[in-house]
Amino acid sequence: MSGKTSEWWSYGILSEVAFYVLLYYGEMLLKVDGNLWWSALVLWVLANIAILSCPMLRKCSK
Repeated sequence: MSGKTSEWWSYGILSEVAFYVLLYYGEMLLKVDGNLWWSALVLWVLANIAILSCPMLRKCSK
């Protein structure tokens, strides 16, 4: 992999981890019942699916 590609991947992974942590922290502040790790994971997956599958959200995220 070239330097730009590996840099892009590292920023992409870092931003996804930060988004997951934000979801987890938001659920913790809202005192969500249940397992916060799993519920944050479900929200993370659903948000990523929405961004990838919805043309309007995909256009805004680029």
